[in-house]
Amino acid sequence: MQAKELKQYILDDTDRIYTLLRNANFHDFRQNSEEIRCALPNMVNPTGVMIKLNNSLYTSLFELGYSGDLFGALGVVLEKSFSEIMRWVHSLLGLSNGYKKGDTLDPLATLIKLSGNHKSEQQFTSNKLYDQSVLNKFVNGIHRSIIEEGITPDVARKFNIMYDPHMDRVIFPHFDWEDFTKVVGVQGRTTLSKVEIEMTGTPKYWNYIKHYRKTLNLYGFNQASENVKESKQIILFEAEKSVLKQFTFTNCEGNSVALGGHTISDNQVDFILRKLPSDGEVILAFDHDVMTKENEGEGYIINQAKKFSVFRKTSYIFDTYNILGEKDSPIDCGKKKWDYLFKWRKVIE
Repeated sequence: MQAKELKQYILDDTDRIYTLLRNANFHDFRQNSEEIRCALPNMVNPTGVMIKLNNSLYTSLFELGYSGDLFGALGVVLEKSFSEIMRWVHSLLGLSNGYKKGDTLDPLATLIKLSGNHKSEQQFTSNKLYDQSVLNKFVNGIHRSIIEEGITPDVARKFNIMYDPHMDRVIFPHFDWEDFTKVVGVQGRTTLSKVEIEMTGTPKYWNYIKHYRKTLNLYGFNQASENVKESKQIILFEAEKSVLKQFTFTNCEGNSVALGGHTISDNQVDFILRKLPSDGEVILAFDHDVMTKENEGEGYIINQAKKFSVFRKTSYIFDTYNILGEKDSPIDCGKKKWDYLFKWRKVIE
C-alpha cells in the first residue's frame, strides 16, 4: 500500500493511529475532532506532539523541531528510514504491501510469508539485549499496589517485579522471548491515581529502554514457555498485569503472555506458530473496550484471530453478557468470572 492510500486507511479508523503511537512508546493522549496531542517517548509534555487528523496526517514534534507527516515523525523517533517505517507500519497493522481494501485472507500467502522465504520486519530490526544488571538501579521489592491488584508476592517475584522510588513507578522487566536471561524492555507504571495523573501531567507509563519494540516480543513468555507446551494453549492478553493475575490463579503455572496492545504483529504470529504445538490452541483475551468499540468490536477480534486459525485451533473471549467493566481485562473481575468467560470462549470455525 502506497503512503497516500495508507494514510487514508489509517484515518478510516483513528485507533490505528493509536496502535502506531503506543508501539513507538508515545503516551498521555488527548484528542479532539481535529487533532491528537500526546507526549514523546520518555518526555512528559502532553502537548509535545501534534497529529492533525487530515489527509496528510501532518505531524509536529515540537521538542525535536520536526514538522512533516506521521511516517516521517515515526522515522525520527524510531531512527528508521522511510522504507523501514513503511514495513513496520504494514506489519503492525496486519497489512501486506499489496493490501487493498476488501481483500480476503489467503492461507497460502500467509504460509509463504511465515515460512521464512518472505522478508518480514524481523529481518530488518530486533530488540537489543541487555544484561540483567540494567535492573540494579531499582528496588527489589513489591509495591503495595501490586498486592492490591490481587497478584500474589510469589508471582511478583517470579516475574522480577520491582520498584523505582525516584520516579514512584512499579517496574515490569520484559525478558527476551528467545534468550530468557536477557532484558529487552523495562516498563514503569506510575503509582499515582487517575486524578493525580491528570493534575500533575505525569505519564502513566514510562519506558526506561529506548526503542524497545513490543511487536518483537511477548511479555511473560520466558515464564510461560514450558506451560504453553504442556497445556498446548497460549492466552494472549494485552497487558502485563493480566498475565500476572493468570499466573496467580494457576499457582504460578500460567500459560499466558501480553502483546502490549490488541494488534498482533506478523512477528508475534510467526513466533507463536513456531512455539505452540501443532495441535495447540491460541486464545485471544482482549480488554472489554475492544469488544464494544463501534469501529472494532467482535469483527475486529475475529480478524485478529484469523491470523492463527488457518494453522491452529483459535478462540477468543467475548463478554456476551457485559459482566466486565468498561476497560477491564477479562481476568480483572476475579477467578470465578474469568473461569466463566474462559469456558464459554468462542472458537473460530
